[in-house]
Amino acid sequence: MGRRKAGIIIVLLLIAAGALWYLRYRPGDGAPQSFDTGGRYDDSVLDDMGVIYTNRSDIYAFNEGYSESDNCPWGFVHNGIDYFFRNSSTVIAAAPGRVERIEPTDYGEGAFNRYRIEVAIRFNATVEVIYNFEPFTQDSKMRDLQLSMLKVEVGDWVAKGDAIATFLYCAEGAHIHFGVVQDNEWRCPALYLSQDAYGELLTLVHTFHPDWDLCYP
Repeated sequence: MGRRKAGIIIVLLLIAAGALWYLRYRPGDGAPQSFDTGGRYDDSVLDDMGVIYTNRSDIYAFNEGYSESDNCPWGFVHNGIDYFFRNSSTVIAAAPGRVERIEPTDYGEGAFNRYRIEVAIRFNATVEVIYNFEPFTQDSKMRDLQLSMLKVEVGDWVAKGDAIATFLYCAEGAHIHFGVVQDNEWRCPALYLSQDAYGELLTLVHTFHPDWDLCYP
């Protein structure tokens, strides 16, 4: 009887651990039932999203787009677009919204990509636009410096094109992992881009890789 109880307890603990993992890492957690823009913009649908750079020359590489399988040039699942900015470039809002979260994360000493600073901007009740600053450094002072170079705070409203940060090139590999979450699912950003922005971004991609697409199923 004691072994049976112990087995039940272990199973319950495993279920609880799995639930906690899901709650921590699922995208869009805590989405509001409603969202009021106060008349700042039309939030009925996001179909006019822009790029997050002011000049194409601010981007020095394009290594990964969006992919739902390993059937892509970079060879692995990737739920966003990586923007490799030059140092001191201005990062702008791709869409209007309210800053929902600014969340630094430390994955621990020795982690290959140790730090992340997530800036989440909510467009409407179901859509968030996510900017993950990934400095690729083990130096917490560099992480903190990038954090200090953000130009927004939680609760701020931004318009499309507003500056949200100055990018700090901490080390080789530093970039912004950009993505869109709708209904708790990461989706291809191309679904939300304006026609002009899609053309601009595809031109950027083809500058580095002439036969690449932006998104792969």
